[in-house]
Amino acid sequence: MNYGDNMLHRKVTEKNTIWNRFIQEVTNRNFETLSTIQKNAVLCFHYDTEMNSGGHSCFFENYPETPVKDLISALTAVSRKEIADNFHDALVSCHCDDYKETDTVFYNFSPSLSDCLREYIERNKDNIFS
Repeated sequence: MNYGDNMLHRKVTEKNTIWNRFIQEVTNRNFETLSTIQKNAVLCFHYDTEMNSGGHSCFFENYPETPVKDLISALTAVSRKEIADNFHDALVSCHCDDYKETDTVFYNFSPSLSDCLREYIERNKDNIFS
């Protein structure tokens, strides 16, 4: 069997290249040196990554110093207000249900934050990579 015929063979698209470049080049930069557009993307990336790794408890444990106002603003700019509102709900719930409710709400958003973030990066690619 030729690997080119394999179902696992994936064509590398420009969107995938831009996404990979964002992860490799922008997410590890000194946060203070980023523009607002870049900060929005990086904040949402870290939030989304942690949410998909272990939910709100994982995010709060690994990013306790994230400025709440900045993340809410970033979530609103990158995705939509409902995602930002759900993050706020997780903050004020004091993890009384181990974030099960707000995690479930997050996982059911469509489009997902990840999808919104990819579109945001695509729309702003000239500013993201400057």
